[in-house]
Amino acid sequence: MRRLILIIIVIAAAIALSRLVDFSTFWEAIRGVPTTTLIAVIALMTVSAIVKAVRWAYYLRAAKLNISWKDGMTSYLAGMSAGALPGGSWLPARLAQEHGNVYMREAASGLFVGFVADTLGISLVAYSAMLLVHQPGGRFILPISGLVIAATLIAMGRSRRVWATIARLLAKTRLTRRWVPKEADIQLRVSALMRAPVISRGVAFSVTTTTLAAAMFFALANALTFSGVSPKEALFVHSVSESAALVLPVPGGYGVSDSSMAGLMGSLGIGWVRATFVILAIRSFDLLFKTIVGSAMLLLFYHRMLLRILKVRQRASVAWSFGMRMTWQGLRVTGIAAILRITDSQRSISHPAPGASQVHLRPRHVQPAPIDGLDDASAHHDD
Repeated sequence: MRRLILIIIVIAAAIALSRLVDFSTFWEAIRGVPTTTLIAVIALMTVSAIVKAVRWAYYLRAAKLNISWKDGMTSYLAGMSAGALPGGSWLPARLAQEHGNVYMREAASGLFVGFVADTLGISLVAYSAMLLVHQPGGRFILPISGLVIAATLIAMGRSRRVWATIARLLAKTRLTRRWVPKEADIQLRVSALMRAPVISRGVAFSVTTTTLAAAMFFALANALTFSGVSPKEALFVHSVSESAALVLPVPGGYGVSDSSMAGLMGSLGIGWVRATFVILAIRSFDLLFKTIVGSAMLLLFYHRMLLRILKVRQRASVAWSFGMRMTWQGLRVTGIAAILRITDSQRSISHPAPGASQVHLRPRHVQPAPIDGLDDASAHHDD
């Protein structure tokens, strides 16, 4: 039975991939990319995934959570299976709950410090890359805004007063009210992570993963375009587009990173059609890698959780049918069921079925027929 459930999950993942990945562009990119470049891209994505898994495990252990390095890394690698979905970044925090005395709200502090470190690291890389390619001064507002946001979040995490003030401001509007954490101990966990060593190591992790992603973009852009890009231009395009996705107020940065990357590639002399082709190829590679590797890790290390979820759903359906039967038995014992039956019978009389016209029903206005003998006796009595 377990093998059947795992096979069904794998088939469902394959169906989701077929709906999300642009396979025509993906296979066209594979045919256009040399074998050495393809191997280099896969190697870069593998190293990047390992670095991100180590970073996530470091955040959890820095928050003083009872979890090992291996379990922290597997929770991130398995959580990559939902990375392309809205809110999929919360899956590693949920999977970390499967190990030891770790709760999801405690692991969520790792997401907070990870966002702060990514904002700092990517903004610094984007600022440096813009200096390398000699961008105009007005464009530096983007990485500077990222640094300001990161500084605000650090102050919010370190001070309980600032945390409460920002929480009250977010609670005033319906749009941002759901961002306010409900648990009081989240700020304590976050403040434990807002230390200089933790943030500096997080920034180092972020710079490393950004450099690996820029190297992947450099390899695919040179393989799929005629003019290609230089290493510093690849670092500029990728870091600035990611910085825009972090700064602009779009949930998850959906569409911001791709559109800004296409615009920056166009400023380097690459046509819009070819730039769009490169972006689709990169996203297809990334999504396919994360889904395949993440699903494999999810089935390998967390198959018991999946089976438990399926058992809970099965038990819920059984409990629902049992509850309906017990409810009807209680209604019948208390006499309410009889009232319901009388109501149904009256409703069927007032609204008869289509075949009920053949049944003889005596109209209410017709008097009953006289009974012989009884009428004679009543006549004598009147006399």
